[in-house]
Amino acid sequence: MSVTETEETERDLSRGAASDSEGDRSISKSDRRIVTVALLLAMAVAALEQTVVSTAMTSIIAQLKGIRIYPWVFSAYLLASTISTPIYGKLADLIGRRRVLLFGLLMFSVGSMLSGLSRSMPQLIAFRVIQGLGAGALGPIVLTIISDLYPLHERPKVQGLFSAIWGVSSVVGPLVGGVLTDQLSWRWVFFLTVPFSAFSAWILVRRVSEVSQPKGGVSLDWRGAMLLAAGSAALLWVVLSGRDQPIAVIGVGFAVAVAFFILFVRHERSASDPILPIELATDPAIAAALVGNFLVGCLLFGLEVYVPLYMQGVKGGSATRAGGTMTPLFLTWSVSVAVAAFVVVRYGFRKSAAVGTLFLVLGTFLLYAGAVWSDSYRVCFLIGMIAIGLGMGPTSLSYLLSVQNAVPWNRRGAATGALIFSRTMGGSIGVGLLGASLGFELAGRLKGDVARGIDVAAALRPETHRQLGVAALKLVQGSLGWSLQHVFLEMFVLTVAGIACVYRLPGGKPTSYGASERAEIEEGAAIAVAEAV
Repeated sequence: MSVTETEETERDLSRGAASDSEGDRSISKSDRRIVTVALLLAMAVAALEQTVVSTAMTSIIAQLKGIRIYPWVFSAYLLASTISTPIYGKLADLIGRRRVLLFGLLMFSVGSMLSGLSRSMPQLIAFRVIQGLGAGALGPIVLTIISDLYPLHERPKVQGLFSAIWGVSSVVGPLVGGVLTDQLSWRWVFFLTVPFSAFSAWILVRRVSEVSQPKGGVSLDWRGAMLLAAGSAALLWVVLSGRDQPIAVIGVGFAVAVAFFILFVRHERSASDPILPIELATDPAIAAALVGNFLVGCLLFGLEVYVPLYMQGVKGGSATRAGGTMTPLFLTWSVSVAVAAFVVVRYGFRKSAAVGTLFLVLGTFLLYAGAVWSDSYRVCFLIGMIAIGLGMGPTSLSYLLSVQNAVPWNRRGAATGALIFSRTMGGSIGVGLLGASLGFELAGRLKGDVARGIDVAAALRPETHRQLGVAALKLVQGSLGWSLQHVFLEMFVLTVAGIACVYRLPGGKPTSYGASERAEIEEGAAIAVAEAV
């Protein structure tokens, strides 16, 4: 349904809002809080797992070996979670939110336990796939349940709290991972999330039930799901592994990905119940949010990879110092989400996202400026990270809520899954493309006899600087610094491109338009909080 500000949609929303209020009378605030805590735990374990493993990798490699394939410890998890996200989103619309979330928590916990018990690097990679398949359900289904539990006027502040979880986890995760690895074992990095997942599942089993399931049989579009998974896997493989492959292999991989995506689109147009409804992307407002969220993913993942690289490889800082550079971003993001929860309801999606995007533009420009005028990099990076954090809250929250507000209940899971899928794909593709740009620039500056035999990796850790010598270290740091200038400039261009997406979002207050919720009332498919057994 296209989001328009007509009198008819205003009447529809009024009827839906009235029905929402009636449905909420059976849900006490205390019970909703308990369920919200369970959902927070489910979101937290997924968020922690993306950051807590990185600090344990040195110990994992030392014990399990397999240094040549260790990047797939991250990539396998990312691939599995990315390609399964839209499938879970559709399943949530077909068989209910709770069942899908409980299955995701089970898969995640099993994968975590097996990862912690791994005896070799191939085993760990295989078990991370299982873990990723579980993680793919957590983000989209948690946010979908929240949109079912809370009416629109309460939803921004609640979903803002969930968005803040990612920021806090990004700060806490590396610290927790380091402590567990040093004091216990790297295996506890994986075991850590299991009890929290189990407690979350226990609350969901006892407190949450679907009033009824959607009418009709359950018929998942498996062909569409497989085509989407194959295309996504091929594209991510090209991005994540392409730098190590011959150009012909890269071309074939990219062609395969494009072919699968073309087949997917053709199939979805004729499918009776598509896994990812194509008409979502034909709605200008939803399409803008999907593209905007893709660009946000490019920026966020890019910052997590290339800002620490600049701090260590160019400025000679430690891993702790590099991680500390990201802290202002995540702390201010947590604050900006809380503020955005009120701003979005009052001023609407377009104005809120516009303000947030301007902060992103300012922040990325300051990062570029800091890399160019390196004498001022400390101040530029600090203010830049704060500006980006302030922009992330209203921008990401506006994209999420605008999509959920534009679709009825029976498409909310698929729409939320599509949005999260777009961010993850954006992050994966963005990191790969920015890395390709970095590698191209760096190779051009380190070619010739002068740079022959220099180990660039030795410049990334202070304790190995002596292996290079003063002249070689200066050459590598200067070349890496120049190359990263281009990366930060490209991030700036991405945020500027996001301005076009913002102005395709609907204007006005969110309460003045939206998808009619009569379908939700007719199906009786709202989430309910059950009495404790």
